[in-house]
Amino acid sequence: MSIKPQYDTYRYTSELCKLESQSIVECRLPSGEISSVLTVYAHAVPEEVSCSDGEVKYSGKLYLTVVYKDLDGKICRAERGAEFFHKAQGESVTPACFAKAVFETDGIKNRREGSGFFISVVVNAKIAVYGTAKMEYLVGGDGLVVRNSKAEVVKTVCVSGETEEEDVFETDGIADVLLHSERANIAQAYLSGGKVSVIGEILLSLCLLKGEKIVSYERQIPFTAELPVDEWTEKAPVCAKTEVKSAQINVTTDEEKNKSVTNVSLVLYTECLLYTKEEVTVCDDAFSTNCNLVLKKEKTGGRYLTNVQRFTERIGGTASLGVAFEGDFTLQSVIKSKVEMTCKRTSNGYEAEGYVEAETVLECADGIKNASLTLPFLFPVQADDGEIELDGVVYGLSVRRSGDKVEADGTLKVTARCYQQAESEFVGGVEEGEKYQETTSAISIYIPTEGDGLWEIAKKLKRSPDEVQKSNPNLEFPVQKGERLFIYRQLDE
Repeated sequence: MSIKPQYDTYRYTSELCKLESQSIVECRLPSGEISSVLTVYAHAVPEEVSCSDGEVKYSGKLYLTVVYKDLDGKICRAERGAEFFHKAQGESVTPACFAKAVFETDGIKNRREGSGFFISVVVNAKIAVYGTAKMEYLVGGDGLVVRNSKAEVVKTVCVSGETEEEDVFETDGIADVLLHSERANIAQAYLSGGKVSVIGEILLSLCLLKGEKIVSYERQIPFTAELPVDEWTEKAPVCAKTEVKSAQINVTTDEEKNKSVTNVSLVLYTECLLYTKEEVTVCDDAFSTNCNLVLKKEKTGGRYLTNVQRFTERIGGTASLGVAFEGDFTLQSVIKSKVEMTCKRTSNGYEAEGYVEAETVLECADGIKNASLTLPFLFPVQADDGEIELDGVVYGLSVRRSGDKVEADGTLKVTARCYQQAESEFVGGVEEGEKYQETTSAISIYIPTEGDGLWEIAKKLKRSPDEVQKSNPNLEFPVQKGERLFIYRQLDE
């Protein structure tokens, strides 16, 4: 064998893949007291997530709050919970990986069947899988001439933890909580002193029953999370997300003062991703002075976060309701809202396009009804070049009739994350081919192509760059038109 290649291995933690899965979870309520359902609020949280060969197994809990009218027309509330288990398939998943899951609920349906009232919810799981990535690359060897370069490798560090927050506030009137929903908005996330600090507020939305009237109440509860990071000193942008894992709302009343005091206890789960680029010296090209080579080229790199921007945007315009109403109506409460948006590049820069979707309780001539609201929006975004991801929360949502149309407006708190792609090529393997025919002349003259560099010429001549440079000490690279190179060989006597 003319060559004896040598290899090195570099291992690092990275995001290996993203998976999605969907399951249907069902709960049962006794139907004897239910006349009609006004609305259903569903919230799902992960419990356990584990990796095995080719799949991610996960479990979670679904919490349901059902607001309904009983047979006497009284507004009532029922709460239910259910555990669920499911899995997502992924070829690159192994037991050595770890995964993080985020749940979204959708497709809520209810039906009456015999003595039971059944509510089904679609739980969408978005799963990120992390693990040790490995790159094996050529570094040299007998009979090989190699060219080294710097390959960019993106490492990912994931840190997470739970925190608790409490809040107490007073409202006028005697109230009972029908529904509550919580969304986290992060104002700051930064790395300093071996820890990630996350600062933001929880947007608490309450649907209250005062007498026979349903009303809304919104409150912003500040929170702070600090997560330790091992062996990390670089000042890097932080991708941070906070979810409300559980919320307990207790209301006490003072009938003499006509006041209600609300106690809020929250358990928050915060997850942060840190990205860093590292340079690894690899071989990006090689040849042999004795034989042809077959090179196996591979790529490395990955996506990394370059910047995080946060801003507030006021939106409004024509909206649509899932239920037709005759005459005017009054917004009683916003039960649940979510924001879907994407960032697209135009000739004038970037634009955010999406919609707000919310479940509302409206009062009209026919009484109280539940209606799904959709409010589209489009606005410009000032962002760095790259791949832009947007997410946000909406608060202060209002809806009203304006002539034949439905108008709505609200305030968006938006987080824009800018990502760049790093990509490098390296030689991951080499195989020996046919041997070169031997040249018997002591001196060869070679006329190179204009613009060729030392490496390109050495590769064509099958001589090391040092040997070419030594034979032509006055030659400058890249070569000019009409240049000649002399190659001297030591002949056997």
